[in-house]
This record gives sequence, C-alpha cells and structure tokens, in this order.
Amino acid sequence: MKKTLLATCALCVGATAGYAGGLDRSGQGINLIFEEGSAVQFRLGYTNPSVTGTMPALAGPNIGQPVDSGEVANDFFTPHLGYKTSLTEKLDFAIMYDQPFGADIEYANTYPLSINPIPGGRTDVLRATADTDAITALLRYKFDGGFSAIGGIRAQRVKASVTVPLAAGYQVDTDADTAFGYVIGVAWEKPEIAARVSLTYNSKISHDLSQTESLNPPPFPPIPPGTVATFNTNSEIETPQSINLDFQTGVAPKTLLFGSVRWVDWPQLVYNPPNYPPTSNLVDYDDATFTYSLGLGYQFSEEFSGAVTLGYESSQGTPVSNLGPTDGFWSIGLGGTYSLENAKISGGVRYTDIGDATADGAFGQTATFSGNSAWSVGFQITYALN
Repeated sequence: MKKTLLATCALCVGATAGYAGGLDRSGQGINLIFEEGSAVQFRLGYTNPSVTGTMPALAGPNIGQPVDSGEVANDFFTPHLGYKTSLTEKLDFAIMYDQPFGADIEYANTYPLSINPIPGGRTDVLRATADTDAITALLRYKFDGGFSAIGGIRAQRVKASVTVPLAAGYQVDTDADTAFGYVIGVAWEKPEIAARVSLTYNSKISHDLSQTESLNPPPFPPIPPGTVATFNTNSEIETPQSINLDFQTGVAPKTLLFGSVRWVDWPQLVYNPPNYPPTSNLVDYDDATFTYSLGLGYQFSEEFSGAVTLGYESSQGTPVSNLGPTDGFWSIGLGGTYSLENAKISGGVRYTDIGDATADGAFGQTATFSGNSAWSVGFQITYALN
C-alpha cells in the first residue's frame, strides 16, 4: 500500500469547504505536519449553501402570515496555504494559513427583522459578516515507537460587521484585531499499515475589538429623518477552544479507513456590544458541537486513489441565532488524488443536507428554517521539495 497516496486520498474530501456548526469553516486541521521531507501545499474550497426560512409578519395587513427570508447564506471560499520541512530526523516544522471561522449572512428586505420600526430610520437588511485569518506555526518531535508530540502558536485576525434593522436600525462595525493562541497535541503512527492517530487541542483566542456602533434614537421627541447616534466602544470576544481527533489505518490491500471527530466549545463565543438595544446578546450559542466523518479510500493504480466520505453533526434542537440559522447536518463526499513525480493533486465534491432549525424572532415569534442544503467543491496540490 502506498501510504502517501491513500493518506492524501483522505485529505481530498477534506479539501472541500465545510458547512459545520456555529461559524466553523476550515476545521483547523494539521495533516500537513505529517508529510515526509519538505513540501508546500495549497488548497481552495468553495461552498454554495441554500438556506431559507420564514417568520410571521410583525405588523401590517398580513400580520401573522409567514414572510420568506430569501437566500440568507452567501457563497464562500476556504483557502489554505502551508509549508512543511524536516529540521532534523526527529523534528518537523510547518507553517499554515487558513480561515478557521466566518459568516456571510444577508436576509431579504421584506423580512420582519430587516424592517426598522422608527419612521425615517436607517433602511437596511438583517446581515452579518465575520472574517478570520490565522497563521499557525507548528513543531513536531518524534519519539521512538511511532509516538510524537505537537505544539505551536496561532496568530489570528478577526473583523466583523452586523446590522439588525428591527433594533432601532442598529449596526456595529469592528476594526481588525490580532491575538494569539496555541495548539498542542500527540500522535502515533505505524507506517507498515498506514496507521496514524492524532489528537490536537486548539486554545480559545480572546480579541479586544474596537468598534463603531450606530442606531436611530427613539422618535420622542420627534427626530429628523435619518438621524443616527454613533458610539466608539470596545467588546471582548473569544473564538472557541476545540479538539480534533483524526485517524487512518489500512484495512485491506490498497484500502484505507479514515475519519475524524471535532468538538467545538461554541458557548465560549459571546458578542455583546454595550449599545445593542435588546437585552439578549447579539451573538451567543447554547451548545457545543460534535462533528464526525468516516471514509474509505482505495488505490486503483500507482497514480490514482479515490475515496468516499460520510459526515454527520447532531442537531441540538434548541433555538439558534438568526445569524447562523442551521442545526446539524449529514453529508456525503467523493474525491480523488492523482500522483505525479513530485506532486499530489486532489479534488473532491460534497453534498450537505443541512438540519432544520428554529431561531428566536421578536415579540414572541420564532423563525423556522427547513429543507436546506449545500454543495462544496475543493482542490488541493501538495508538492514535494526534496
């Protein structure tokens, strides 16, 4: 069995962009550190989600009737770039760039939460964007018996913007903030059967966000149309800690079983700008998520391997944020890897059935989101430098 072919076959479906709980995007994988010798790696995933829902109208002649949200989730890319080298026979180094978390949500202008109740107030739609960029530097020290220890530092940049018209035309725009966290882990390998198990912990990262908040003041006494009160404030936000368990092993000639379990502590992520009008937080989560994948790869020839992967994330059954109106999923992915002399080229496609969800609305109303899905495609190339 060619370990490099089948190990990359496990990666080829992972190369497709994810659609997991909360704001999860990249999955914070570290498989590059296990490449032999020196190598560079580039990966790009693209996801096209279809997420729609309805909420009862809060006012007007159709009060109580369902209003469509429109397509709320925009397409997104998930890039990855990395370099790995062996410093000594026992010490490896890797540096990687990815975008671990993100959001790009935009509702229709007729949706109840997109309507500003203040006459002459700001006109916009319920929307949210959140972008993170991370650079992770890792060291791996190899002990006898196939065991190794992994540790490193992650620098992460965060920027966000949220608009909630129903809340007096509220809008918040943050400046970019960079903060640091760490990664630690252990691994075990047995090359004779292409076996590897790795367990890594990603720390939470605390950001102190400088931001501009703005909203329409109450119309009593009457205010000129378009009047906006602006505040320069600060908020602390934490991107959550997580744990990744990845494994693979040969189970028959030219056949590889592989999978992963990822836990993310989403309740650590709370965003509560001081001038947001409602009493609840602007962004928070009740539950952590577990995301599972299991796949089977087969080496068809010296040059080509293929794989199929199943994914699952359980539904929590509790109301979710309107800025991320999904609850669990299942997925199936197909991928392949073609090996040239120094390069391994992988591609994959994945279909995701997104779980039904309910979201808190306003004035006791709830929104329902059902029948949603996403398609993802991805491309990866790993080039050996020695």
